[in-house]
Amino acid sequence: MTGPAEHITKSIQDLTVRVGADVMRSLLRYYELLQRLTDGELDEAAAREMYVRFVRDETERYLRGAAAMSSSYYDALLELASTYRAPFFEQAARQPRPSAGAPVQSPDCRRVVELRGSLGAEAASAIEVRNPCGGSEEVTFVVSEFSGPTGLPAFRPPLRLQPPRFVLERGESQLVSVHLPLVAEVFASNERYVATLTVQKRDVEHLTIEVIVAPPNEAPDSSTPASSGRAG
Repeated sequence: MTGPAEHITKSIQDLTVRVGADVMRSLLRYYELLQRLTDGELDEAAAREMYVRFVRDETERYLRGAAAMSSSYYDALLELASTYRAPFFEQAARQPRPSAGAPVQSPDCRRVVELRGSLGAEAASAIEVRNPCGGSEEVTFVVSEFSGPTGLPAFRPPLRLQPPRFVLERGESQLVSVHLPLVAEVFASNERYVATLTVQKRDVEHLTIEVIVAPPNEAPDSSTPASSGRAG
């Protein structure tokens, strides 16, 4: 597609050069007219007649040039569109589309990352991210605002993911630790908070972060380990 694009660019450049040449020709004619008038070669009537003729000729030339340039410009745009339109739709047609029977992930079916701890401590858990597809894949994360008891506004606590960004080759996996300080400024004891953790990769996955806050200095139940979400 480089050839047609270069051809269109050259056509527009030629139009620009031609318009510039017409402008210079008009300026030269106008300068010659002023020079003859200054030298006394023309009396008032002859100067008026030549000026009217000059304006008429240049106006007609300008209108013809503007029409030709507009026509050529739109012809170039149409040619450019016809050059790139077909490959664009061909590429779009080759994009994989989800099958009609493919399951749609709902909030109730999401994997859960449970963060449980006492107020003032730090809750921690982990998720495993895998790359079962071919080729390398960059993985990043987006965390939504947290919501808690009804009536309270959403907020963003200092949640940390380690590592926050990485690249997986085919068949590789990465364990990501999730840390959340349960600061008293935003969390309250005996309350439950939720947020959405989006794993951004080829197949985007949404996980639910569930935070359970115990009263201060009360250790979480050691018989119930923090659940780990696995992103495939």
